[in-house]
Amino acid sequence: MKKAIILSAIILLSPVVYSQDVGDLSSLDKNFLESLPDSVRDDVMAEMDIKEQGDKNLQRRPSSEISKLDTVKNWENFKKQQSLIDKSERYGLTLFHSMQSSFMPLNEPNFGNNYIVDYGDYINIELFGTEADSYNIEVKRDGTVTLDKIGAIRVAGLNFEQVTALIKNKYATAFIGVEAIVNLSAIRDINILVTGNVNFPGMYTLSGNSNILQALNMVGGISEEGTLRNIKLQRANKETQKIDLYKALLFGDIESIPFLQSGDSIHIGPAFNLVRAGYGFNKEAVFELTEDETIKDLVNYAGGLKNESKNDALTMVRYDNNKFISYEIESNKFSSYKTQHLDSIYADKEQIGTISITGDVKHPGKYSISSSDRVLDIIKRSGGYTDSSYPFGGTLFRESAKKLESVFATKSYQNLISFIAASPSALNGQSQGLGLILSELKDYKPLGRVIVEFNKNNLEENLQNNIYLNDGDEIFIPSYQSNVFIFGEVGNPGSVSFKEDESMLAYIERSGGLTRYSSRDSIFIVSPNGETKKIYMNGLKKYLAQDISVYPGSVIYVPRHVGKIEGINYYATIAPIFSSLALSIASLNSLNWWASNC
Repeated sequence: MKKAIILSAIILLSPVVYSQDVGDLSSLDKNFLESLPDSVRDDVMAEMDIKEQGDKNLQRRPSSEISKLDTVKNWENFKKQQSLIDKSERYGLTLFHSMQSSFMPLNEPNFGNNYIVDYGDYINIELFGTEADSYNIEVKRDGTVTLDKIGAIRVAGLNFEQVTALIKNKYATAFIGVEAIVNLSAIRDINILVTGNVNFPGMYTLSGNSNILQALNMVGGISEEGTLRNIKLQRANKETQKIDLYKALLFGDIESIPFLQSGDSIHIGPAFNLVRAGYGFNKEAVFELTEDETIKDLVNYAGGLKNESKNDALTMVRYDNNKFISYEIESNKFSSYKTQHLDSIYADKEQIGTISITGDVKHPGKYSISSSDRVLDIIKRSGGYTDSSYPFGGTLFRESAKKLESVFATKSYQNLISFIAASPSALNGQSQGLGLILSELKDYKPLGRVIVEFNKNNLEENLQNNIYLNDGDEIFIPSYQSNVFIFGEVGNPGSVSFKEDESMLAYIERSGGLTRYSSRDSIFIVSPNGETKKIYMNGLKKYLAQDISVYPGSVIYVPRHVGKIEGINYYATIAPIFSSLALSIASLNSLNWWASNC
């Protein structure tokens, strides 16, 4: 229950932090520092060092010197931001992300057996046996090489595997007991022309083992308007070859990607049929389809549909007659339905995952849920409640709520550390409660409880109470326990038996009554469902009619009076928000304790 105070204590303290002057370590209460856990004390000291350093920085002489390193860092960050902004939605375009100098040869002997040998290549020959020798020969302009003691043979136009076999055969025939080992020692450079829709068209020098993908990478890639499906390769005295890059980019098939030769011309025309695969596809991107391709091909290119997507139909949005029109395409039409330029295809969200329901239900365990499933659906699916169940004390844990609590706790802790660093003299000896808050908040572990209705009748009658479920939700339905829990500043904290129509004060009296340290400003009651009520015990408000209901499993919490800091009462600061997140968690903690002791 102490943790319940923590989350609430800081929010209204945070404005005070920024209204105080910077303090110093000497004004901090020594006993207060020693009472803190080591990790919390280190945070306070570090914050004060930062504050002190900041104050000194204000008195430094201004400088006009520009940090070159910072300038470079800022420029790099700007380029990174621009690259994110300019990132293309077209599938495949981001593959080509580098550009090199237009005439920089990449002459590295990296090749395969299918490499085509031509003028400018150098071949290394090593002979073993009765004739031992090693020498390099260049492929001449006429396409021949001259072998020692054999003569000229033509190799241009043959792949490297064929050239190797030819040379080995020549030496084996001419000399008995001679074996030849053939390697390429240097690869020729080639000049090619790249035109059309690329980022940097022009003449380029590449190594002789380059293919079209390497050439396109060299020129900075295909532009946003360019085609990936109909690239034209023009070679002297040959028919124009059309190349589809999707086979390589999507399926890793590079057999259809030709190697280049000197004098080749590559032209990238415009793309004519760009279709968006939107929500529900495994790869959300803009794909380029050919004239004869259909929605089935789009699904294939996009890696299929996600598990959470409906697969019996897709929604297509088409711009027609100056307006957008939506169509539903059933799955039996996927293979025949052709798309148009700038169509967008989406899948409806269906399955969102699994949840677990445990405790007093007939069939506890994990269940698959869809986007339309609500609390009542999972209760029915799990067989309903057992006779000993207590739906009023049911709890639902949700990951998004857990993350929110974590952010809240972290920010609250830092605000309080800043408050201490800024105003150490404001503690005035009243540091015990603040130290407790700091240590508890430092160790706080969020649970992510969401207050939910679990009464089946109420869920059936009121659709608003029957909330939708999220993937990863956890539901716990406890057993009925006729106890009421009393924590805080009472004589004997713990639990007492529930009695019908007994007042809150009677339960407190049965727990030993209020201690002299208790705060009489107000007391909190947390119902088993997590709802919290603040009961006023001082002033005129205590005479007003207050809705006080104590149910089996309720938590009564009596806070401690922890004094004031600079005119701000701790408890008065906590009270306005105490009934929100903090006591929900207190209730959850008690129910977890309750469940573990059932």
